[in-house]
Amino acid sequence: MKEATTVLSLMQWKRVIVLLLAAMWAGTALSHATPEESDPGAGVELHQSPTVVSVRFDSDLEPLFSRLIVKDAEGKQISDGNGTVGPSNARMLMTRLTGRTKGVYHVYWSVVSRDGHRTEGDYTFAVD
Repeated sequence: MKEATTVLSLMQWKRVIVLLLAAMWAGTALSHATPEESDPGAGVELHQSPTVVSVRFDSDLEPLFSRLIVKDAEGKQISDGNGTVGPSNARMLMTRLTGRTKGVYHVYWSVVSRDGHRTEGDYTFAVD
């Protein structure tokens, strides 16, 4: 009795390689910028109001299409403009706070990664 062996033909190997490359490309092309770290962090309670709020993402951001806004408990924007992408770190989005009082702060971010995908989110922190 002969033992069955599987040998892929050249055409089958080409198909396997094309499928693997397509899977790798899809994983890269479909990636969205996701926050890795924020300062102040989500849900923290501080004793003193920060002067800067920053969020670091897992991929490079498009500066023209990325924004970071902070509002106070009454919904008034207390951040300076729409935020900026760090000059030496294209994954860092930051903004300065113009008004600093006690209470709950609401951070809103909306970014476009270099691959063109938009993501957005928000979180809060408090100052007592």
